[in-house]
Amino acid sequence: MRKTEVYQVRLDSQEKKQAFAVFKQLGITPAQAVRLFFKQVVLTKSIPFAIENQNINMEQLLKLRKSKQEKVATSATNPDDEHAALFEELNALLSETEKN
Repeated sequence: MRKTEVYQVRLDSQEKKQAFAVFKQLGITPAQAVRLFFKQVVLTKSIPFAIENQNINMEQLLKLRKSKQEKVATSATNPDDEHAALFEELNALLSETEKN
């Protein structure tokens, strides 16, 4: 049997209720939905859906992505560390746009 791990996530309570209702309609549990998401990330090596937010400056986002990809390609450091840094910067960018 494969080893499993627990991973906790903080969610907005309203979004959680809405998402759980959709999972119920689909006949899957929230845990199954999360596992499906993770499986697709592994298979596609990407987020398995388009991420769109009208408040994000797409040009700035593309420059950030290209910059991070170049750093990963030329860096001797762990690519996972670079990807984590990219997600932190994207999160900061999203937070900044939500404030405006």
